[in-house]
Amino acid sequence: MSKKTTFLTVAFVLVSLSMLCQNLATQMLNVTLSPFASYMWNSKTLGGLLTSFFNIGSIVMAFLSGPMIQKVGKKTSIVIFSLLYAAATVLFILMPTESVSMGARVLQGIAKGVITVACASVVAEVTPDEQMNQGMGIFGLGSTAAMAFGPMLALTLVGDNNNYPAMFTGCAAIAAFGALFALGIKYKPKAAKETSSAAAGKEYKGVWKLIEKAALLPSINHTIFFASYACVLVFITVYAQEMLKLSSSQISLFYTAAAITMLIVRTFAGKIADTRGELAVIVPGHFAIILLLMILSFFCREPGPLTYPLFLLCGALYGVGSACVQPSMNAIAIVDSPAERSSIANATFYFMMDFGILFSSSVFGQVIDKAATPASGYLITYLCSAAICVFSLLLAVTTLNRKARQRRLTK
Repeated sequence: MSKKTTFLTVAFVLVSLSMLCQNLATQMLNVTLSPFASYMWNSKTLGGLLTSFFNIGSIVMAFLSGPMIQKVGKKTSIVIFSLLYAAATVLFILMPTESVSMGARVLQGIAKGVITVACASVVAEVTPDEQMNQGMGIFGLGSTAAMAFGPMLALTLVGDNNNYPAMFTGCAAIAAFGALFALGIKYKPKAAKETSSAAAGKEYKGVWKLIEKAALLPSINHTIFFASYACVLVFITVYAQEMLKLSSSQISLFYTAAAITMLIVRTFAGKIADTRGELAVIVPGHFAIILLLMILSFFCREPGPLTYPLFLLCGALYGVGSACVQPSMNAIAIVDSPAERSSIANATFYFMMDFGILFSSSVFGQVIDKAATPASGYLITYLCSAAICVFSLLLAVTTLNRKARQRRLTK
């Protein structure tokens, strides 16, 4: 019997720290760029454009980065693009104009797309297949910690005197530390999996050089799931302000509740998925999001004695759903793909994830704006989102079960 291996290696820790730096920098900018645009140019529209330009850059590179990472190398890609992210952040200090700021956001989005795919690909290389859910779950804790502490750190650096240069400097330094962590990454590439004679030596042509076919179903499924709660991710702050009359400090605890439940759930959900199958956590994760959307639709629509406790419960459910579903579907995309195509598989997964939130947020935004009243707009949005989540659940149960996956792998 072979000695049991563990994914908690030096390489795993270093790449997780590198990704943590990326996530921290991103979260810091997410909460400060809109007020920065208002402070510098008195423009809320530009604040929205800075977010959109970032997402466009991220989507494009998540789609195109797979082959590049395969050629340049995962470690080298993380180092180069972490430094690019830091350099782009410094532009906000050196040349704080509207055009340069939007260009800097595109560069940051490009860097984020490459870093995310490269880091996840290293995790896929150093994590045994039988522990992939645990590895992806622990790796994902960095994004949870960043969501909990990034906004607080950014707002502390900005302070009451609008000290944005200090915040941008701190953000650039954190991104640069991501490159330093990546420099220490060393590991032995995972051996190629045994394949059928038909699949052996297969040449990928056209779009399939950029997309891994085996990762498509879990990626599509996760995109649909992500779209189902994008309305919460994008609109919960303004919803809480307009409909529930909550203060900024009260709303911030929604994200605290989400981060706490993510941290708790991700410590054991991966092990359950590895031992009992991914659907053992994917199904409860879907139910958590459906319950969240139902509470927002029918029980948390106006100020009342139970409004705030229910609002915090929604935050906790958001954390449970995210922590259960994303790592497991990412693990399926990796495990079902050829080992030598792990970068392409991750690129497929993250490209579709980013596209899902960009598309759904814009569609639901129009639904809310064009509804007869804001209350009816939010109700339609949450109910449609719940229906999308039910569809995602049915798709997962029918296509991601072990028998269905085995049939696809033996073709």
